[in-house]
Amino acid sequence: MPSPPSSRELPGLLGDAPVVRRSGEWWLTTPVLSLRLDDPVFAGDLDRFAADLADAQRAVAAFRSARGGS
Repeated sequence: MPSPPSSRELPGLLGDAPVVRRSGEWWLTTPVLSLRLDDPVFAGDLDRFAADLADAQRAVAAFRSARGGS
């Protein structure tokens, strides 16, 4: 089993949410504790949310680029 990530080790994948994805597994993190997420339904929800967030970030970047702004 991989070692738990630290909050300093990985940036938050979902913005300010206290979760990170490492080696194909989701981890719930706090400054003092990391717990591997074992619920496949919740992990699937996080996968979909992360994909939706990435799509939204790409759309915003493309919009800003097309408008010539930052």
